Amino acid sequence: MSPKSKGPSTRPAADSGPRLSRAERRELRDYGERADWLLRESRRLLKRRGRKLSAAVREEVEGTRASLVSVCEPPPHERNIDSLQRAVNALDDSLARHLARYRKSATREYFEAIFWAVFLALLIRAFVFEAFRIPTGSMIPTLQVHDHLFVNKFIYGLKIPFTRIKFLEFRAPHRGEIIVFEYPYDDDPDSTGKDLIKRVVAVPGDRVRLQNNRLILNGDQVPAQQTQVFGGCGEGGQSVRACDNAPASWCVYAADGEGGERQVLGHFAARGDAQAQSLAMDGYACASYHECLGGIAFTSQIRVPVERGGLWRGQVNDPDWPPPRFEAGRFGPHARRYAPPENGDWPEFVVPEGHLLMMGDNRDNSKDGRFFGLVPYDAVKGKAGFVWFAYKDDFYRPNFDRIGTLVHQDPQAGEDCHP
Repeated sequence: MSPKSKGPSTRPAADSGPRLSRAERRELRDYGERADWLLRESRRLLKRRGRKLSAAVREEVEGTRASLVSVCEPPPHERNIDSLQRAVNALDDSLARHLARYRKSATREYFEAIFWAVFLALLIRAFVFEAFRIPTGSMIPTLQVHDHLFVNKFIYGLKIPFTRIKFLEFRAPHRGEIIVFEYPYDDDPDSTGKDLIKRVVAVPGDRVRLQNNRLILNGDQVPAQQTQVFGGCGEGGQSVRACDNAPASWCVYAADGEGGERQVLGHFAARGDAQAQSLAMDGYACASYHECLGGIAFTSQIRVPVERGGLWRGQVNDPDWPPPRFEAGRFGPHARRYAPPENGDWPEFVVPEGHLLMMGDNRDNSKDGRFFGLVPYDAVKGKAGFVWFAYKDDFYRPNFDRIGTLVHQDPQAGEDCHP
């Protein structure tokens, strides 16, 4: 309902005569908002229902509306409160007498606003952007565990929601792009129906292989420059940083703990000694490479072994791929096509039409296309966009240095990366 009239008065405009009180300024603002809403509603009603009114009634409604438009012509702070009040009440009364059954109630407006907000959110999620959380460390160092991303679902085409049926296609994924896809098979209860994220290393027609953990594509080794010979893998084991209670010393902290509190596993005077102890506890270290694939520069890493109690632990995946033979207990059934006799191109593999070969940047700790098989186009959901939230190593504090970063950018990699 409209604000109640307080009877006739000769109150001045907001910028002339005596200064308005706070209550009068609030009343002027309320009437201004009500006037804007009534003008929009009356325009809608006259456009949709005006033909059902008699000429006299339509003239009356249009006249009261014109009077309110005239009163609202001055800037809000120059309007006369009494004139505005009379014009608002007149148009409100006219609409109530002649178009009441077509007016929206406050409850209807409320639920319509909720409906359209939900509808728009679902529309955006289905066709434009969708949030995704990194579940594992297979994309380290590019993406960290529990990174939150926005995925561009529009770039490759549009699908019927909740299906893999594409009704509009724009382009196929390119080499080097990081994409989110639905696990395409039903052979793994832990993965079936879940969304995974990996990097496209080969597209249809590509001849691909790994030799000593270096990617060879169509007979040429993918450009790679080693940047770390022996260092941490960033997989959530121990971490090394200045000791909380002794900033001049270096501490090895355990990965577990709540509220950012961690168990101290050792104190060291030098950072190098602390790092060596951390690597020995983890049982492996990592070598890092800056690679260039499809014009996209990124960093990958492989494991190198560390001696631990006389035992050597290191590589999880084979440095050479595809395998010379299929091992049923190790690979998924759809990876059988990589090995002879199904693979007549061994020691290479040729990617067939409509499929992609996916690998993680954490090459030696990634359960990817080498194990579960190729990813068909219809399983692709979208391209990773940017990190909208990230944690520090303790998974407790936000990492503001990484929040807002684009996924397909590595500022440490050279700028001379070309397709």
